[in-house]
Formats: sequence, structure tokens, C-alpha cells
Amino acid sequence: MAGYDVVVIGSGAGGLSAALKVARSGYKTLLLEAMSCFGGYLNPFHRRGYTFDAGLHYVATLAEGESFWRLLEELGVRKAVEFVELDPDGFDRFVFPDYEFALCKGKERFRERLIQAFPREERGINRFFEILRQVIEATTASRSMGDGPFAMLGFLLKHPVMLKCSRIPYQKLLDEVTSDRRLQAVLAGQSGTYGLPPARASVLIVLMALNYYLSGAYYPKGGSGALRDAFLNALRTQGAEMKLSARVSRITKERGDFLVVTESGEQYPARVVISNADPAITLGKLADAQIVPTKIRERVGRLRPSMGACCAFIGTDLDLPAHSMTSANIQHYENLDVNRVFEALNAATLQERMPFCFISSASLKDPQGGHAPEGRHTVEIVTCARYEDFQKWASLPVTKRGEEYDTLKKKIGRQLVTTAERYLPGLSQHLDVVEFSTPLSNEHWVSAVRGGMYGPEQTPDQMGKGRFSACTSGVDGLFLAGAGAIAAGVNACVASGLIAGRKAAGYLLERGTT
Repeated sequence: MAGYDVVVIGSGAGGLSAALKVARSGYKTLLLEAMSCFGGYLNPFHRRGYTFDAGLHYVATLAEGESFWRLLEELGVRKAVEFVELDPDGFDRFVFPDYEFALCKGKERFRERLIQAFPREERGINRFFEILRQVIEATTASRSMGDGPFAMLGFLLKHPVMLKCSRIPYQKLLDEVTSDRRLQAVLAGQSGTYGLPPARASVLIVLMALNYYLSGAYYPKGGSGALRDAFLNALRTQGAEMKLSARVSRITKERGDFLVVTESGEQYPARVVISNADPAITLGKLADAQIVPTKIRERVGRLRPSMGACCAFIGTDLDLPAHSMTSANIQHYENLDVNRVFEALNAATLQERMPFCFISSASLKDPQGGHAPEGRHTVEIVTCARYEDFQKWASLPVTKRGEEYDTLKKKIGRQLVTTAERYLPGLSQHLDVVEFSTPLSNEHWVSAVRGGMYGPEQTPDQMGKGRFSACTSGVDGLFLAGAGAIAAGVNACVASGLIAGRKAAGYLLERGTT
């Protein structure tokens, strides 16, 4: 008999929610984490009295009955963490040369704000919101769609917008609704949220992200660590076992049950495995080749990872509110043409100027959250970056990548700080704590494939069936969670874990496991 009903690999948002779902369903659960701390991108880090979030900047759909609220409710952690709502009048500032626009809460409010700013484009704006409505309606309906070709045919006949929008990049939709460069820039203002320019981003991911945040933006009180700890405490209450520094090296299957093996040689038998690792790692490296169908191996081999990131994490005594910095995130673009901005995101350019960056302050979003010492603040600055520009140092130990790497990292980091000084003059003279990271940091700390921030890149061919959105792997009893399943982002990863957990519980029930 297997030692565990379920072994969950990886403790990111998807792994935590998957483990919690199966544990709450009464199954003997083991959660394995490769690193020395749980949480993945939900794991904060600390420097000299400052606490920094590694990946979470805001979440949405938290009003009663909305999607993230329902997810947390089903997992039993909704009341274990509180959230503060960011300014509904403008929680994202899209800043372009000589132009700025604030993303606000509410579809109708946002539509009216766009029409007020672009009165000549009212027809195109209304067309955009009609397509948004149709896509969201179809996406909601797809969750209850049956299996098989006839179910798909019926779905497409009822929702023809999906036949079109699932195949084209977002730029084609923008060109359809408007030729106004400023309006196109505003409608592409969240490009940093999914790490792709309009010419490459899936229409579906853009519209789903926009619809998600138009419900309002929220930040967990206490930061990402508070959300992570809510899951961990619930797992302990349910009796789940959790092990740190337990990097999985192999998943094999014998006589219907799995054997999960770690690098240090521990072996954990299980009836079911749920992996929060990227599908390219789970199915391309960990799972024995003979248990993975050939078509799945080929599909995984074609997956393209998303862009990585270079970040600056800053602790400062600068008075941020005195410089008009608020809880709103700043998405800074050096050009109205967001496609050109992304073309310029390479190491050579980033050392000289910053085509794009995302600026955020957890201490302003959550003033009582303990993010910084009294009278001080945190600032996080992020830009997208190519893994290729750092790849030659990837095989070296973290602390031994050499002077050339350290110099490159510092030059890009200084450009991040310099760009932020457009909004926070004098910031470079008030650096109490500063730490820089590159795509190699993501690769090391969260096992991100080629440092990608968003799992497989969210292009038209890698959304829906192009991902592993059903949270199944093609291997009987092996389920998938995380950014490689439905999509990137905390909400999507938690949802993937919940779906994987439900399916794992159903699989065990069918096999007669109690």
C-alpha cells in the first residue's frame, strides 16, 4: 500500500492550494519543497528590517462571491488573511512620454473614462467592451463544457468570438477597434502584468487580466507572506506533512502507484502526484520517459518559457508620499508603441536606459504591515529581461558568477533606480537597503524555466489547450498545478491547484481510496 495518498511537488500558490484541497478531502498528503522556505513567489525575503515580496503585487476579485473570494472560501482560508483595497480611482498608472492614464475599478467607469479621454474613439471603445463581454461570457461557459469534439463544436457555435480571439495576438484586436496610438497604448498598459507586447500576447490573457483587475485591486495585509502562512497553517491543521529542502529528482510508476524520489535519496510512495513545477520540468525531466506518452513529451518540448525579470528591491528613508507616490503601481513606458518597448528589452539596452519598468511600494499599500522600519518604505522596481543575456552564467553557483555578471546586474539595477527617480527624485541618495536580481534569480529560487516569470509564455498558441489548462498531464494519476496550467498569476495558480486537488480526490475516490 502506498505511503501517501497524494504527494504534492512544489509549494507555490498552486502547490499550496492543491495540497490543502486534498488534505481537506481527508487524504494523507505530503508537500515537498525544494528550497529552505515554503511559498515560491509567495515567499518574502528580509533585509535589515525590511520585508520584500518576491512576486505578489496585487490581486483582485475579492468582493463576496467573486472568483478569488470563492477559491479562498472553498479552501477554508478566506477569513485567515485580510486584504486592503487599493485606490479604486486609480490603482495602476500607465505612464508614457507626455501622457498618463489611470486604470480604475469598474468596467463602466473605465469605459466612460476612456470615452472622456478619447471622445472621437467612442465607437471603437464600445466595440472593445462588447468583445470583452463576449470573451468573458464564453470563458465562464467553457468551465462547464463537456468533453469531446461535439461539445467543443456546440460551444464554438454558441460563442463564435472564441474561434477568432483564441487564435490572434492582441495587436490585431487593437487595430480592429482603433488606430489612435494613445488609446492603443492605454489598452496595452498592463503588458508588464503578463510579460508580452500586444503583437505577441494572447487576446484571451489580456482580456481576462483586464476583466480581473476591473473588479478592483487588493493587497494582503502583511504581504505575500501572510497569504502563504494562511495556507501553511491550514495545512498543519489538516495534518498534512510538509518537508523543506526536498528537491524531487524523479517520478516513476510501478503497478499503478507512484514513487517520488528526492535528490538526497528519500523515496515517497503515493497513489497520486500533483506537481506545481512547470510542465517542462515535471514531464520533461522528473517523470520517467516511459510513463509519459510520446505526444505529451513532444508537446512539452515545444513549450516556450516567458520572459524573465530584473528587479531592484529597495529600502529607503525617502518620504514617498511627499513625492506623490501612493499605493498605485506605476507602469512606465518610454514609448507609446508598446511593441517597440518590448523589442528594446535586452541587456545592452537595459544598461543605458529603461524602456519599461513596474514600480510598486508594499509599505504604501499596507502601512501597518511591517514591511519597513518606522518612517521608512520599501520600493520594488521590475523590468522584463531576456534569459539569453544571462545564460552563460546559469551553470555557476549563485555566489560565484564572477565580476562580469555582478557588473551587468548592478548596471541594470542602477538604471531601474534612475528610472524610478523620475517619480521619486533623490531615491539613489536614500538607499538604506538595495538588492538586485536577474532571470537567474528566478531560475534558482523558484525553478522557473529559463527564469520565466509567467510559466510558458502566454501567446495564442500557448493558452487554453496550448497549456495544460485541464490540470491533467496525460499520465494517469499525475496532475498539474501552477503557471503552466491555466495561466500565470496568484488567482490562476490557486485555481489550478484547487482544480488539480479536486481531480486528484475524484481519482482516488474512483480507485476506492478512503
